[in-house]
Amino acid sequence: MIKISKKTILYSILILLSPFFFLIAAVFFNWFGSYIGPGEVSKFSSTSQSSKIIEVNQKKQGFEKKQILFGDLHVHTTFSFDAFMLNLPIAQGEGVHPVADACNFARFCSSLDFFAVTDHAEWLTQREWKDSLNSIQNCAAISNEVDQNEVIPFVGWEWTQTSSNPNTHYGHKNIIVKGLEDNKIPPKPIAAVNSGQFENFVNPNPLIISAAVALDFPNRKHYFDWRYKSLVASYLERCDEGLGLFNSSNCMETADSPSALYSKLNDYLSEVMIIPHGTAWGATSPPFASWDNQLNTSDYEPRFGNLVEIYSGHGNSEEYRSWSPLNFNSEDVVSCEQPTQNYLPYCFQAGEIIRERCRIAAGSDDECNKRSLEARENFVKSHPYGILTVPGYDPKEWIDSGQCKDCFLPAFDYRPKMSVQYALASTDFSGDTPLNYKFGFIGSSDNHQGRPGTGYKENLRFLNSESRIDLQNTRGNALLNPRLDEPQLPRSQNLNSYEEPTLSIQSERASSFLYTGGLVAVHSVFKNRDSLWDSMTRREVYATSGDRILLWFDLINHNSETVYPMGAEVGMEKDPVFRVKALGAHFQKPGCMGSSGEVGKQNLITNLCKGECFNPSDIRKNIQRIEIIRIRPQSYQEEPLEGLIEDPWKVFDCEPSQEGCEIEFTDNQFSIGNREVIYYVRAIQSPSLAINADTLGCEMEEGKCIKVSLCGDIEGKGVGDCLNETEERAWSSPIFINFGPIPP
Repeated sequence: MIKISKKTILYSILILLSPFFFLIAAVFFNWFGSYIGPGEVSKFSSTSQSSKIIEVNQKKQGFEKKQILFGDLHVHTTFSFDAFMLNLPIAQGEGVHPVADACNFARFCSSLDFFAVTDHAEWLTQREWKDSLNSIQNCAAISNEVDQNEVIPFVGWEWTQTSSNPNTHYGHKNIIVKGLEDNKIPPKPIAAVNSGQFENFVNPNPLIISAAVALDFPNRKHYFDWRYKSLVASYLERCDEGLGLFNSSNCMETADSPSALYSKLNDYLSEVMIIPHGTAWGATSPPFASWDNQLNTSDYEPRFGNLVEIYSGHGNSEEYRSWSPLNFNSEDVVSCEQPTQNYLPYCFQAGEIIRERCRIAAGSDDECNKRSLEARENFVKSHPYGILTVPGYDPKEWIDSGQCKDCFLPAFDYRPKMSVQYALASTDFSGDTPLNYKFGFIGSSDNHQGRPGTGYKENLRFLNSESRIDLQNTRGNALLNPRLDEPQLPRSQNLNSYEEPTLSIQSERASSFLYTGGLVAVHSVFKNRDSLWDSMTRREVYATSGDRILLWFDLINHNSETVYPMGAEVGMEKDPVFRVKALGAHFQKPGCMGSSGEVGKQNLITNLCKGECFNPSDIRKNIQRIEIIRIRPQSYQEEPLEGLIEDPWKVFDCEPSQEGCEIEFTDNQFSIGNREVIYYVRAIQSPSLAINADTLGCEMEEGKCIKVSLCGDIEGKGVGDCLNETEERAWSSPIFINFGPIPP
């Protein structure tokens, strides 16, 4: 019998483990990671056409003709750290999508008229910022030279602020710069001091990256480059306040509030616009977040912020609801709300989960009821991290709790007081004159694969939306949500046992609330940068949920000479009369128009567009109805909002027609109301299939959701595109009418 010494066994083990030690060292010291760069803008010509000249019978502010131009002002590339992570192959991504991909996608795939790249400022180095600008400048020059339908790119960034404290939460905002000349671009973007939960993604554990490399070795370069990006991000230091925005230091310029952001952008005046987005999305807004804390003369400046993103791939932020995730009594004592027909509070469902687990574990009714009550109390005491008080995580246990059940394609974990309707109805009375938000509406994608305008076809869920979860991919799911591996115990726990609460990731449920992106449509006299910018600053824009619906909304009786379009603010004493016209979007044909020709161009369309481009037929979808929303902003302190937001105020059904739908209406109550009134319209198409249109796919019993079918679950909706019917729509910007004489 051969005896093997302990030393030989030890050496053998070390030899076997040496590749793993080498891998960990390589990741830790970044031996193989490198800078990804901005990519290359294609010099092939694009022959797509998407803009349309619109003939106007009445004069609108002096102009005879206007075009409707479609764009996307919210797109991330892998210069954004979260986009880099979400595009890793182990997370169902394709790998890097640099800045040039956004230009090429807008030109060859989605056929947009304009777009903006808005990467997160919190991880943009000066090198990346400069390379991004150079790529956008190159995009503009090449498209202007070779494309039949020129695309107009804008440069921008995202100020990614969030806080678990609603008093210091201001939300994410995109900053768009008008010009592309070097002397008109800030030398560096301005980041938020508190980047909230995104700090969890910076400088991830090298062991996690090593595990990803080991599990997905053929794609190892992506993970090494991710490590490089994380190291660069973690080493960025904040600029000293005394240096000013134009310092040449490779530091990160920061602002901790909208007022601080405005202060640093003052030199640009009207050449910069700030657009809030994803406002009602609970993944970035705490439960009691509200527009109230930034409705003041310091944190809201209309010259910068006259637009809001009402819809994106992260859902709808339009609609106000009066329910609340928790209840505050007159003494500010917090308790758990009872469920209603349209809202099931998380805290209540936490108790139901523990009750059911207790029952399965053979607990008595009395004991299970006691644990249920304890679970609700623990949840309330631990908000906004209450979901962590339920040990383990089974996404299906939470059914439809925390969601707006009667909203159109809602944002996940809906925050009603961060809705656009709540903002428009609110008034600040602290100054000499009342202050109100005056927002025009846009839609955009918030896509993180460098793919602006993804809503043109409802397919390719992993690419055209942020919905990535495949519940059969256990490796990727565990990487994105480590809570899946925790034991599901039958008793709630107090969060005092946590030294520091971690992010309450719900990627599986949230994936069912991610959609293809929206669009911004602009009524513009000319197709050029100046005309687009002028229309956006006048709020002559509207949002769509992705389809290229044509929409007009005009005040037609202000005086005999002028018709005022959407976005206008006017004074009147007589009852206003409005005209609305809407045409449905074109049905899409499969494939790509004009894809034959050069081999390189064919390869681009195959690899980037996946062989599916914006390819309209001659037939339009029908407009099913027009809804009118009327909002009367508060006229005194703490006036209840419930009666001020009338949604819908009027509804007009439309006959199916290729000519669209046109209606007129009057507010016969305006002249006796003696107060400002805001009007906007929704043009709603007949139902069509869309990704995640059914969100959680609830199985209902006696009006309650008893079982959900998550997108990506082979036992439910499957691992495909999770298609269901929805009513695509367009939202006009409001017309703001002040009661009073017409200004001279």
